[in-house]
Amino acid sequence: MMPWYAWAYLALLALIGLGNFAAGLRGGRRMVVAVLQLVAVAVIALGVVLFYRGSGAGLGFMAALFIAVLVQARKSVADAAELRERDLAPAARVGVALGGLALLPGIALGGLAAWAQQGG
Repeated sequence: MMPWYAWAYLALLALIGLGNFAAGLRGGRRMVVAVLQLVAVAVIALGVVLFYRGSGAGLGFMAALFIAVLVQARKSVADAAELRERDLAPAARVGVALGGLALLPGIALGGLAAWAQQGG
């Protein structure tokens, strides 16, 4: 059984993923890239579920989590370059930074789920 704060975190991840998806489409990103980033956030959310479930995080999930982290890292680099280029308000910069930082606990929980599944 997942605690209430895990459900709240999953809701936050859903908001981040959908917000990034909508912002990417409005900003002119290709549909494939926007969907790939949305799927990456979904894999991170799955890591949270697998951590609290205690099973199911096999090699396939580990590979998907690794790719999701690479996609999010690439997105962070692209966002930073865009923020420098467009000279947006400080609030926009803080929002982008907090959105990226909010994904880190999910990545950690997914990694812990995979580690525990492998007998670590």
